[in-house]
Amino acid sequence: MTAKTKDGKEIYKDSKILMPQATNSRGDAQVYGAHFKMGYTRDTSLQPLKKKIETYEINFPYEDKEGKREIKAKEMDITVVLRYQLDPAPGEAGKDSFVIYETTKTVKVQ
Repeated sequence: MTAKTKDGKEIYKDSKILMPQATNSRGDAQVYGAHFKMGYTRDTSLQPLKKKIETYEINFPYEDKEGKREIKAKEMDITVVLRYQLDPAPGEAGKDSFVIYETTKTVKVQ
């Protein structure tokens, strides 16, 4: 997820990996790949037909002037991209990483 002002300045960026988390049962480190997974610790994957709601708090860029807070940008575009990827590293688009859904919404403060 990325939030940008109308002039293109990035003000917020975050990403999450939604997948079953597992260990190799020899330590606390998370492992990737079905051939390494021995025990699941928790499942954060997207489940079929279940709605998942995430909440983010993004501050509009502001400046403090003479004891008053002045918002510098009153609009931001928020882009959310949901992709399927085999590895935690994004890799090459279309080969290792596939966009399933992408949307951009404009948020305004008055």
